[in-house]
Amino acid sequence: MKVVEILFYDSNHVKLVVEMPDPNCYSTRHAPHIPKLLFKLFPHLARHRCENDNGFSFRRECQATEIPHLFEHLIIELQGQVLRSGTLKGETQWNWRVDPKGRFHVYVEYENEILVLGAIRVAEKIIQALDRRDVESISVDEEIKQLRELARFGERLKGVRQKDSVAMEMINA
Repeated sequence: MKVVEILFYDSNHVKLVVEMPDPNCYSTRHAPHIPKLLFKLFPHLARHRCENDNGFSFRRECQATEIPHLFEHLIIELQGQVLRSGTLKGETQWNWRVDPKGRFHVYVEYENEILVLGAIRVAEKIIQALDRRDVESISVDEEIKQLRELARFGERLKGVRQKDSVAMEMINA
């Protein structure tokens, strides 16, 4: 799985274009080890809400879902572990009549732009490691620690932007 495009829109939404290296292997049916390992690393994921056609729990849905859908939930989970507040939402879509098979569009909400960028990259790294069955290469605690640093930087940057915005309003008044 590879993120090939990141697009920020509105004030708290990001769209990711995700491509699967083998367009015929995009589901957890093809890689059942990925959700199993993911739930071991992130047990809280099992409690995520997931709206799906069958009304399944997220854990049950993961037995036969798209890997980019797992990726969406992992980005939300990583942000949640850092922020420890609020509920973020996401959605995964695809249309292979328009796009090549194996291309997905993943939409995720965020509160901190820098944090979500970090969470995207960490989630991508984790999914790729799990696909290789290389769980030992992942230190969840270290990744969360680094994401907290990014979140603090993002908050400081946001404060600077707000001060600049107020200053420009005063100049233009």
